[in-house]
Amino acid sequence: MYKNILLPTDGLGKCQHGTCHGVMLAKGLKAKVTAVCITGKLTSQDILKIYDSNQLVTASDARRAKEALAGADAAKKEEAGKALEVAKKMCDSAGVPCELSHLPGEAPADGILKVAAEKSCDLIFISTHGNPGVFGSLFGTVATKILSHSRIPVLVHHCGGPS
Repeated sequence: MYKNILLPTDGLGKCQHGTCHGVMLAKGLKAKVTAVCITGKLTSQDILKIYDSNQLVTASDARRAKEALAGADAAKKEEAGKALEVAKKMCDSAGVPCELSHLPGEAPADGILKVAAEKSCDLIFISTHGNPGVFGSLFGTVATKILSHSRIPVLVHHCGGPS
């Protein structure tokens, strides 16, 4: 039925529980997993911390700020690598083929949908914590955005597992 399941992950806390369920689903269906980690753009607060106008006086200050920005991007890439490694280990231990994908600089829902299309996935397995908070209630969660915009089936897993 499904041959290539997109499994978004951040590799943290309850998300690992959801990743495990996605891998077990893929195993049961004899499907491949495409694990994806989307790392968003730096927030305006992140950039303001790096480019503090009170400290940018000389050319060397600007150079240090650019290096700090590159360091922040490298940290996001490392974070994604760790998250994807968790999914890869789960897939390997279950005998499920796995392709890894990191997409930097995207909004999570947009990135997930983009990778699903690029990798020809036929199901998106997404975990949700079920607690949208104020911003999620006002603007929609990643899961609701994917549900409303996806052209392929979406399976939403409530990840109430261990933290």
